[in-house]
Amino acid sequence: MVFSKKKKNPLGKSVERFETIIGKSIRIDGNLNISHGVRIDGVLNGNVFQDEDHKATVAISESGRVNGNIHAQHVIVSGHIKGNIYALDRVELLATSRIEGEITYGNIGIEVGAKVLGKLNEISPLENDNVLDLLASQKDRNNQSA
Repeated sequence: MVFSKKKKNPLGKSVERFETIIGKSIRIDGNLNISHGVRIDGVLNGNVFQDEDHKATVAISESGRVNGNIHAQHVIVSGHIKGNIYALDRVELLATSRIEGEITYGNIGIEVGAKVLGKLNEISPLENDNVLDLLASQKDRNNQSA
C-alpha cells in the first residue's frame, strides 16, 4: 500500500494578494475596514475589520505593530499585536510574533518561538454563525466608541 502525503501550506508560506501595504514609516491612528488583503509593516493604533460578505487576509510583518483588535478570515503574524485576533479561518503565528490578547480561530499554526500572552479559543463549525453575529456586534460597538 502506498501512502501519499497531503500537501499543506507551511507556516508563513501562504500565497496572498495584498490590496494595501502599510509601509514601515507609516503610523495610522484609527480603524481600518478592509475587503481584501492588507499587509502592515508600520504601526496601526486601531482595529482592523473585514467587510461583511468578504474574505480578507491581514498580515503583520516582523516590523509591524498593531495596538487594537483584528477581525478577518485569515491572519498571519510575524510582528507584535496588543489586542485580540478573531479569525474565522486560519491564524498563522510565525517565530518572531508576539501576541498580547486572546486569539479566536478556526485553525491555528504556531511556529517555535512565537509568544502568546493570552487565551486561545477554537471556533467549532457549529459556532461559526454565532461568531459572525458576535463579530458584527463588536464592530458596531467599536465604531460607536471611535
